[in-house]
Amino acid sequence: MRGIKVVSRQEYDEEIEGKIQKLTKYAYITQKDLSEIIGCSSATVKTELNKLGVESNCFGWPTIKVINVLGLQPYLDNLIKLRKSCRA
Repeated sequence: MRGIKVVSRQEYDEEIEGKIQKLTKYAYITQKDLSEIIGCSSATVKTELNKLGVESNCFGWPTIKVINVLGLQPYLDNLIKLRKSCRA
């Protein structure tokens, strides 16, 4: 059980809300934000998106394309369900 970080409900809610906002609020997502959402290094994100043919520009990667190519829609749906259940 070492390495498990205990967080308060408020911190947990803020983390979920932050991930939902990053995936839905803007038309483009940055490499840093995407790496935090997925939970891997920035270099891995860039390498994988390049392999999958998703091109970035000065704003980042097109969020909707990233969601579709990486199959993040079920993940986003689960985050939204979790947010609703926490608030109920």
